[in-house]
Amino acid sequence: MRARRFVIATGSRPAVPPVPGLDRVPYLTNETLFELDARPDRLLILGGGPIGIEMAQAHRRLGAEVAVIEAKRALGREDPEAAALVLDRLRAEGVEIFEHAEVRRVTGRAGAIAVETADGLLEGSHLLVAAGRHPALERLDLPAAGVEADAAGVRVDSGLRSTNRRIYAIGDAAGQGQFTHLAGYHAGLVIRPILLGLPARVRRDHVPRVTYSDPELAQIGLTEAEARAAHGDAIEVVRADYAGNDRAVTGGRTAGFVKVVLRRGRPLGATLVGAEAGELVGPWALAIASGQRMTAMAGTILPYPTLGELNKRVAGAYFSPKLFENPWLKRGVRAIQRLLP
Repeated sequence: MRARRFVIATGSRPAVPPVPGLDRVPYLTNETLFELDARPDRLLILGGGPIGIEMAQAHRRLGAEVAVIEAKRALGREDPEAAALVLDRLRAEGVEIFEHAEVRRVTGRAGAIAVETADGLLEGSHLLVAAGRHPALERLDLPAAGVEADAAGVRVDSGLRSTNRRIYAIGDAAGQGQFTHLAGYHAGLVIRPILLGLPARVRRDHVPRVTYSDPELAQIGLTEAEARAAHGDAIEVVRADYAGNDRAVTGGRTAGFVKVVLRRGRPLGATLVGAEAGELVGPWALAIASGQRMTAMAGTILPYPTLGELNKRVAGAYFSPKLFENPWLKRGVRAIQRLLP
């Protein structure tokens, strides 16, 4: 096959950690898990990231016993306060979550798997490896084409072009995130220079991610911790709780919050945890992508009663102190009132 340009879009495959004994026992991944035709009696899950947490809750609700084993902090990439709300829900439903658990060895056979950790032995009928994914590049012989890559993916520039100027990489293969919507965004970008000769530059700050647990956890841009590390005390943090939203109260879904970090009136990131968080993150993705100020959200009229009003309530939480706690503004309002007929 010959072409002027090529795009590497090979996706990724489940990562298998180098745990002693793992290669000698049957295990499942997110690709093979759905081939099961019977519910596991007790499912052990290696990895407390989004896939591990989603599958843990799903299988617990199907009636299986479930234990999640995470080497660091479960949902460690997410805002700790938001992650805690999700993990507390799973624990309340009966999911065992072992954090900072060093896995030393895996032994057993089909139907009887044992995971040895530094703190003891965990036994189960099935083992799910949910330790992330690796780019699927091993069959491409990239060095023959002068394309550099590492464990994260193909080395690309800001336009997703590899070290071979005629070859691009997108999606999981580009090593910038493993989301279907990110791959779609990348595909739209590389079409511009390849077909139209137009410049294209990839951005990373406006790519949302969602953990589809119950409650859902969505993130766009910087978390509070990341924003403080980058900008120190120059940021502001505002939030609105689901408990203050009439639609959430009516539906009995009051657990959760929307938190937005801002700098100079512009959102840097938003953390949402609660019912339909993956849907509610959309306006913040638009705001960050287009560089909108908080006034845009404050001026939006949203139907009542909807969960979407949470986003506008956050904007109100940002402006209220500026309006009602500013002494100069109070004096100005009083002066205007005295002048009005």
